[in-house]
Amino acid sequence: MSSTDRPSWLPPLPPPHRGRPLIILGWLLVGGSFIYIFIMSYVGGTHTLYTLIPLALGLLCLIIGLLRRNEGR
Repeated sequence: MSSTDRPSWLPPLPPPHRGRPLIILGWLLVGGSFIYIFIMSYVGGTHTLYTLIPLALGLLCLIIGLLRRNEGR
């Protein structure tokens, strides 16, 4: 038995980066939405409510990713 083996009565360790892909996807969607909004405002383009869809999806991904990250603690 080496020092890295865990006894069978201990629960398994969770994966080290659980929730990270959702957090990254959320940041990309939120950041991209804000960049798009700022560029469209600078150029003088019109905004539609469809701009809020990636923003809402990004925030949802961020929330779910952060909740999954703290699940096992």
